[in-house]
Amino acid sequence: MKLIPVIFLSLSANLCIMAEESSWPQWRGPERNGVSASKVKLADSWPEDGPKLLWESEYIPSGDDGGYGSVVAMNGKAFMAIVWHRQVPTKTRTVDNLVLRKLGARRTNLPKEVVDAMEKTRTNLSPRLRGTKLDEWAKKWIDENLDEKQKLLYGDYVISRFKKGSTAFPIEATNKLYSIKDKIFPNEKSFKAWLDEQGFDTKIHEQILNKVPPTKKVAEDVILALDMKTGTTLWQSKLEGIPSGRNSSATPCVSNGFVYAVGSNRVFCVEAEKGKMVWDKQLGSTGGASSIMVTEGRAIALIDRLTAFDAKTGDKLWENTDITGRTASPALWKFKGRTEIVCNSRKSVIGVDASSGKTLWEAPGGGSSTPVASGDLLIVHAKDENAGIVCYRRTEKGVEEVWKFPKLTRRTDSSPIITNKYVFLFGAEMRLCLDLGTGKVLAKEVAKHDISSPIMADGKIFAYEIKGSFLDMVNANPDDFTEIGKTKVRALRCSSPAIVGSKLLVRMENRIACYELGE
Repeated sequence: MKLIPVIFLSLSANLCIMAEESSWPQWRGPERNGVSASKVKLADSWPEDGPKLLWESEYIPSGDDGGYGSVVAMNGKAFMAIVWHRQVPTKTRTVDNLVLRKLGARRTNLPKEVVDAMEKTRTNLSPRLRGTKLDEWAKKWIDENLDEKQKLLYGDYVISRFKKGSTAFPIEATNKLYSIKDKIFPNEKSFKAWLDEQGFDTKIHEQILNKVPPTKKVAEDVILALDMKTGTTLWQSKLEGIPSGRNSSATPCVSNGFVYAVGSNRVFCVEAEKGKMVWDKQLGSTGGASSIMVTEGRAIALIDRLTAFDAKTGDKLWENTDITGRTASPALWKFKGRTEIVCNSRKSVIGVDASSGKTLWEAPGGGSSTPVASGDLLIVHAKDENAGIVCYRRTEKGVEEVWKFPKLTRRTDSSPIITNKYVFLFGAEMRLCLDLGTGKVLAKEVAKHDISSPIMADGKIFAYEIKGSFLDMVNANPDDFTEIGKTKVRALRCSSPAIVGSKLLVRMENRIACYELGE
């Protein structure tokens, strides 16, 4: 009889291990580091037409209509959290972010003299200057007229205006539209009256009028569950939300039979089995991309401020005012038995005590990427241009810099991976492998990886390239850092894939796709 509890415990432990290995319960996987716990052997190459497509889901909006959050999976279900937008007729007219983007109206902090020189040059460009010659000429102009920081922030913008030539949306019109951004005109007549007062030429006047729709957006905060075998929708849990566009791009978290999510103006929790609402807490802000994390009975997300909620009730437990923003996602770092929450703020990376929310240390970092820890070392892909990719060591007093790799582009959203004493970064227009202990460059290649964070399984790294147009498979080995698979997909640029055993989940432009990667 004494053997029964032992057998029971053994079986329970095995079941827990199997569940962990066959799950991707949150942003960046089981340990929030982009690495799969599965021991499943994956194929070392793909057929010419790519890995086998197992299923595609029904329509799921994205971008301005549904954000860019990633898929998670647990216990045979795939989960998504989206702010589901739809258009309804209206008499009012509003110039919002979507209208501005469609017009190509973007403001910059470039000095007026630089803007004036850019616009004068743009309007006088020869129509014969095109293609590679135009690219080379534009880069030379940027080198001669912009400083290093301006190049980093606005280089792409300047090049795009030169390429558009005379069709680029005027700077003066851009500034006038921003002065009425989100203002609600009661009807089309009042909006036309405002346009007439601005003295726009006929072409610009009509262009603006055509981009301001006779509709308005409404939204619902939605968590949905799909069958992992078929892609069939099992349930949807909905609450009335507010329009927040693509800024609401958070990935949910599945923990202890519940799904937690950040919506348009709320944090909420539903039962994973049937989607029954458990709690819903309204927020004072709108639109966030911070992916919620659950640890030690707390649900934690960056919602203007890093905030912890009771996982059972949704009651607010603490709020850290040192970590601000809406886009970065927190991670865990355990040091001498104490659990720390590590998260990028706007201009720094900060460590917080998980139980109290008290700030423990602060160091150069910042941005939207998720830090990754290994033992007493922490890797941060930083917005701070003086930090770049930086390694910190935890000490009794805080953190100390071990090494850093200089920042090369303004794209700092992709999160790193740590494995086998290596640091991998697929982003910032490159594939990079560094020695974890020293920061020495072990392998580096130019590649079109930018925002999406890569994932790793079975010694292979999977990452989107060229704005989500391709899925790449690369050996996670600095001695053999080769691309062994590449296939066309239409993945969302800002999302990241998830892997469950041998099944790869990809959020596409209007659905979720599941691929088989096994041998």
